Amino acid sequence: EDVRPHLDHTPKTSEPPLPLSPRIMRRSSAENTSPVDAKPQPGHEGNTTPEQDNTAQELNRKLQANLSTDAGKHVVKMNGGLTCFLLRLLRARHWNTDEAVTLCEEILEYRAENGLDSIVNNVIGDQRLQDPANPQYQPEIKDDVVKKIQPTLPCGRHGYTILGQPLEIWRINQLRPADFLNSNSREDIFRWWHFHLESGLQAALDGAAHYKQQLRGTVLVFDLQGFGARHLHSSCIRLLVSLFGIGQSKYPESLSRLYILNAPTLFSGLWNAVKTVLNERTRKKIIMTNKPMHDDLLQLVERSVMPQFLGGSSPCVIGERISSSGASFTAIKVKARSEHRVPIQTNMGMFFGYEFFTDGGNDIKFGIFFFPPGKYTDGTAVESGEEILKLEKAGSSGQDTLTDCKDGTYVLVFDNKYSMMTGKDLRYSVETGGDPTVSPALSLDSPSGRFGGRAVGESVVTGIATPPTPSTPAGSGSKWK
Repeated sequence: EDVRPHLDHTPKTSEPPLPLSPRIMRRSSAENTSPVDAKPQPGHEGNTTPEQDNTAQELNRKLQANLSTDAGKHVVKMNGGLTCFLLRLLRARHWNTDEAVTLCEEILEYRAENGLDSIVNNVIGDQRLQDPANPQYQPEIKDDVVKKIQPTLPCGRHGYTILGQPLEIWRINQLRPADFLNSNSREDIFRWWHFHLESGLQAALDGAAHYKQQLRGTVLVFDLQGFGARHLHSSCIRLLVSLFGIGQSKYPESLSRLYILNAPTLFSGLWNAVKTVLNERTRKKIIMTNKPMHDDLLQLVERSVMPQFLGGSSPCVIGERISSSGASFTAIKVKARSEHRVPIQTNMGMFFGYEFFTDGGNDIKFGIFFFPPGKYTDGTAVESGEEILKLEKAGSSGQDTLTDCKDGTYVLVFDNKYSMMTGKDLRYSVETGGDPTVSPALSLDSPSGRFGGRAVGESVVTGIATPPTPSTPAGSGSKWK
């Protein structure tokens, strides 16, 4: 990449109606450690060509009327100033000024329709969004809708990178799609999302000012540790695609990097479908690994800021309130000297996911056994089946997804027979679906998109889980079709 500081060029065109900031190479204080993005990327302030400068001035003239309004001045301010905003528009539209003008007009119209200029002030007043000295800091939410939505999603900002980029984390394991959709309206979710995106612009401005760095976008981290069948909820997937589509189209170039950590095989089918709706520039910003950390992210985030669940030393409660609720779980009491079984009927190629925990942190034995069709009844000794997971003490919680299932019955066994006096309060959920590696099975553009003939995770399976029925439309019985 060409990161040479450019000499000042005399443009061949006349002076623009609005003053552009000088094209200066701003050197990072962290340049010696060479973290990713420490130097301005090509097409960003401080690393533009003379041709790109002229294109930006041409766009500036075309947008004179739009950006001279109060709404235009506000969007310019929120995007780091005139030059930064113009370059963002141009990068998003491959340096085509006519398309960049259209994009700007769409952004201004969308902002006006949704009252985005005032949403941050309406939600938190004059409080600061983040505290660079305290990654755990969260402002008090004064808007009832945002206050209701925010605790039900396992995402949030947690400090800054060494380059002043807001660090945003999504703990996908804690997401309960069915609970989330059943308890929140689409209108409320979109209001929360608008606040989230708009506050992200402000957080990036605050970070750049505090760290005395060039304005950069958010660093987004998706932690897929524990990703399972319930996360393949078709209605929730379509909603999330819509939300991130707003970020891509109405907040162009506000994402710096997306790190997807702990990506399991189960995620591949979903990823093949989702990436088709992302533009090329966004896809190039995504780094995915099946490991719990990536070297580039380690260089960007101080250990004192990195959350403990990502190997850092900073306490972080993102998603913890959700993970302990168990709202959609089946609750039972496994009496002392007894066991509880959950049979799951499967067809070839299906998968199923399970999750459980005990109240009070009491341990319990857990195992999985398989029986061919017709070989399992309630009185069958589980030890006579094929051992899939050894029956042994599993602590107070567990979760996993089994893929490529066979025809027959899988039996989950919760064994408390070793406890002579203490019963265990157990919560568990099981969800099933078709082959997760076949991406065409999920259509993100159609409300009738299917996984294995029905929407995965539209309901929580308890007792005996029946295999998918091809004639059942995805999302049947759900308001999120």
